[in-house]
Amino acid sequence: MTTQVTENWSLQLTAAKCLHATVLVVDDDEYFRALARTILEPRGFEVIEADSVATCLAAIRASQVDAIILDMVMPDRDGIEALRELKILYPRTKVLTISGADNSELFLKVSAYLGADASLNKTEVASLAAMLDLILDL
Repeated sequence: MTTQVTENWSLQLTAAKCLHATVLVVDDDEYFRALARTILEPRGFEVIEADSVATCLAAIRASQVDAIILDMVMPDRDGIEALRELKILYPRTKVLTISGADNSELFLKVSAYLGADASLNKTEVASLAAMLDLILDL
């Protein structure tokens, strides 16, 4: 009984800490965006979705974003090009790069070189909220 109360209280505190953190999930895969929302919203994050880099840039201009989860491989414009632009235009916004591509390790290493604050293979999606907590210093 004590453990359950402690766990519930801990979850409430975590949600309260993140209440004002807005995260933009940029991925052409609608199922991944939905999964990210399902993981992040219960933790108190406000989630905005974008299915392309163009939509991402429009969303950032329209509202304040604390962090961006950016897929490195998208059909219209790749994440490498987008990351470079995002870091120039919005240097204080944290960027967590993700990839599920065959060469995801290579893409994620390049993203670190280009200034990504963290990177995550899509197979490790369960760590998404914890990774955002770290890069946002929550």
